[in-house]
Amino acid sequence: MDEAAEIEYQHGILCQVGLPRKKTEGRVFERNFKNASIRVKAGELWDGGKWVEQPIPYGPKPRLALIHINGEAIRTQNPQIEIGRSCADFLRRIGLPDQDGRTYGLFKKQMMALAATELSLGFTTHNEAVTINARPIKEFRAWISNSDHQTSLWPGELTLSRDYFDSLLAHAVPLDPRAIGALSHSALALDVYAFFARRLHELEKAVRVPFVSFKEQFGQEYANDKDFKKEFLSTMKQVLAVYPDAKIKQVTGGLLLSPSHPPIKTATKGRRIATEEPKPISATPTASSLTERTTEQFRGICPRLDIYACQSDFDTWLTGKEQPKDYQKAFIGFAKKWGMGKL
Repeated sequence: MDEAAEIEYQHGILCQVGLPRKKTEGRVFERNFKNASIRVKAGELWDGGKWVEQPIPYGPKPRLALIHINGEAIRTQNPQIEIGRSCADFLRRIGLPDQDGRTYGLFKKQMMALAATELSLGFTTHNEAVTINARPIKEFRAWISNSDHQTSLWPGELTLSRDYFDSLLAHAVPLDPRAIGALSHSALALDVYAFFARRLHELEKAVRVPFVSFKEQFGQEYANDKDFKKEFLSTMKQVLAVYPDAKIKQVTGGLLLSPSHPPIKTATKGRRIATEEPKPISATPTASSLTERTTEQFRGICPRLDIYACQSDFDTWLTGKEQPKDYQKAFIGFAKKWGMGKL
């Protein structure tokens, strides 16, 4: 297998300013940070009989979908991508289970939302303000379901717009697919990982970044600074677990970032330097997978809190202790106290 096939990619600007992480009201979303900005406008798709409004893509699934699209475009050096055949391969490559087609179904919906999206990228370089206005996906071809009970489209193939494709070739950031799979549960974790994958190897010396800057970049959805800091630090543990070369240290009021190797060391664009056989990695190395029943129980106990932040704290708490016979039951017991701030 070609070593380059192991690498996934994100657009450099989307490593700095990401898509919405939660469902967004309205049909337009904007996010700005320093010299970069994105503007996302929801669109419509023709289903063979009528135009169907698509939502603004949000959460981890559209990030995974876009990373997959970018990766296929970079690997083939072709803006035309066969989604139907490559999508299942991508999900398997990053280690996402597809129970009863549910994962693929959610992935498909976000692929359709992306296909209809108008995305504007803005950035400042030297003395120029650059704007790229384009639908990332110029053409979307999908099979129409023959089922009387299912009217949704099934992704077939798509073609990236020339503007987006050319910009991607110039600004693609390589990512480790094992890390993408380990962080696939969290939009914030995917964004933080992509940002550090782009930023750390560009540093010439160590820099201290205050938490307020990370809040400005990643925490627009958080009204409370304390809540964001707790979530961000929990996310950082997961990111550092899958990006061990990242030289990041918590200091008073922020993080100290030092020059680091990128997660993918490339000899030439699109090809990984030959190293030992890659081994699976996990954002929570000692954690068991949470079952659907456990997830539902947690949401009943802590409806507004992040289950993965709780699991990260639970696994840290378990370090050095005897492992529970029933991980799921022990986790729920921990979550009851965790949610009330008693831990």
